[in-house]
Amino acid sequence: MANYDLIIKGGTVITESDSYTADVAVKDGKVVCIGESLDGADNIYDAAGKMVMPGGIDIHTHLDTPLNGSHTLDDWYEGTVSAACGGVTCVVDYPMQEKGHSVREVLEKWHSHAEGKAVIDFGFSPVITQRTEESYAEIPKLIEDGYSTMKVFMAYWHRIDDLELIRLLDIVNENGGLLGIHCENDKAIEYLAEKLVAEGKTEPKYHPVSRPVSAEVDATERAIHLADMVEGNVFIVHMSSEEAVDKVRQARRKKNNVYAETCTHYLLLEDYVYDQPLEEAAKYVITPPIRKSSDREGLWAAINSGDIHIVSSDHCAFPMKDKLRLGQGDFTKIPHGAPGVEARVPVVFSEGVSKGRITPQKFVEIISTNPARIAGLYPQKGTLAVGSDADIMILDPEKEVTLSLSTMHNPSDFTPYEGVKVKGFPIATISRGSFIWKDGKVVGQKGHGKFVKRHRFQPF
Repeated sequence: MANYDLIIKGGTVITESDSYTADVAVKDGKVVCIGESLDGADNIYDAAGKMVMPGGIDIHTHLDTPLNGSHTLDDWYEGTVSAACGGVTCVVDYPMQEKGHSVREVLEKWHSHAEGKAVIDFGFSPVITQRTEESYAEIPKLIEDGYSTMKVFMAYWHRIDDLELIRLLDIVNENGGLLGIHCENDKAIEYLAEKLVAEGKTEPKYHPVSRPVSAEVDATERAIHLADMVEGNVFIVHMSSEEAVDKVRQARRKKNNVYAETCTHYLLLEDYVYDQPLEEAAKYVITPPIRKSSDREGLWAAINSGDIHIVSSDHCAFPMKDKLRLGQGDFTKIPHGAPGVEARVPVVFSEGVSKGRITPQKFVEIISTNPARIAGLYPQKGTLAVGSDADIMILDPEKEVTLSLSTMHNPSDFTPYEGVKVKGFPIATISRGSFIWKDGKVVGQKGHGKFVKRHRFQPF
């Protein structure tokens, strides 16, 4: 009689701190043994020559989302299939509170969208757009119920002011949560954008001009200072510039609990992508904008120094037709966002590990372990250890692939990574002991993914 449900044989096990050759045994959705020459399973996967890692965790996605005058193309089945094909075993999505509705109501709506469809596990990090007494009062119970991270914007129609922000930081921290912040000086951006459009400068190449590095730096520094005033933790999302990250670095040298995220696109692309016709440039209209090569290298350096903790996708699969329709004659109307959940693991591994910028251990740290820590999932997820969920990514470090919309699994009609050549590719994704993606085929069951109640944030 088999002792185990699955044994992954002979791979190089990579964790955030170690690397060694071993077999990994799985039973009842958990890792139950890691050792040599294990046997006692009918299901054996030969991982010789491959890397066996904790599954990727992407804590910044926008699946099945109405936003910016458009609606993303993927539902929770398609979006999580795409994630799994990119080595991801858990996502944390950002439901946005709707006008006139409670935070709890939008979470209930997102549950109805995801449950029965997702093929991998999921959580929700609500975006608080209505800073009412009712919203503030909801926060303690939401954190207790497993929504331990939340988000606000210092930009767009729902931008938060300093009074609201310091109060929210205080409440979230007092109850064991972590507040993520989109940091841009929106008033300055609004002025610059209106001026550019009035001057007839309406092409996408003016998108980064309207949202300069200094707007990100100013808001980042302000958010850090406000968190410091209440002695709280703060999470700065999708950092794009070396100068803004330096504000995080300075704060961390003072022992402030500041945590930082960057995204795949900032680690690969450069701002020349905007110097194209609308049909191409609109693909890259995201916020903050893609920056210069010096910023890209500065972000990689900050990953190595530990000042950037995670890399997320900020996946947001708006249809290209909406980007072109809304952005015709005015770059400010182009919906901000691009698909990326499937490309995150191969791009970051290829640009990072294969090109010698980071170690395999650092890769696991920024793709899986630290996202789990920030999201309140660790050590249930984010590591390969006895007792952890059997969420496992098997990656072939020698496999070379040219990324293309035609080979990806999201229903999006474009990818910002079209034609990008990567070395190192996930060949199998296992969620709680079940294969979701295996040797070029989607084998996961619709509805396998479950909501994960996340614990309170623990500083690290």
